[in-house]
Amino acid sequence: MAEENNKHRIEVNTPFLCSTPVQIRYNDYDMQGHINNSIYFNFFDTAKMDYFKKVRGNNMNWEDVVVVVASMTIDFYSPTRYYEDVAVETQTVRLGNKSLTLVQQLVNTANHEVKCICSTVMVYMDRKMQQSAPIPQNWRQALRDYEGRDL
Repeated sequence: MAEENNKHRIEVNTPFLCSTPVQIRYNDYDMQGHINNSIYFNFFDTAKMDYFKKVRGNNMNWEDVVVVVASMTIDFYSPTRYYEDVAVETQTVRLGNKSLTLVQQLVNTANHEVKCICSTVMVYMDRKMQQSAPIPQNWRQALRDYEGRDL
């Protein structure tokens, strides 16, 4: 079964530099005693905010940011239980002209077991025209600087 699960796993060849601890709430659990699959989207969204704040530092103004989620997929590998401490690790794996792709994984912080992996395509938008636009140079450079590699 483990081998079957691993064949769909997203391959990430560089270390995750951003780790965001996740607080699990009582109402995050379902009848089976693990986190309900719909809750993971909240975990990944919270970690995106933390990641972009780390990437942009004091230059992050959420009122000016216009990136929207175009696609978000999650592959689940192992249930998360109430007694586990977990964190979301985030990195940019692709930087296109108008979009970027993030890979995030929820991991058990004690043994680093990967619980699930999320891939998100985000599109930069021109707020005035309400259409996609090229990612500004200062964003591109900040992402490259944070990740420490060309994207």
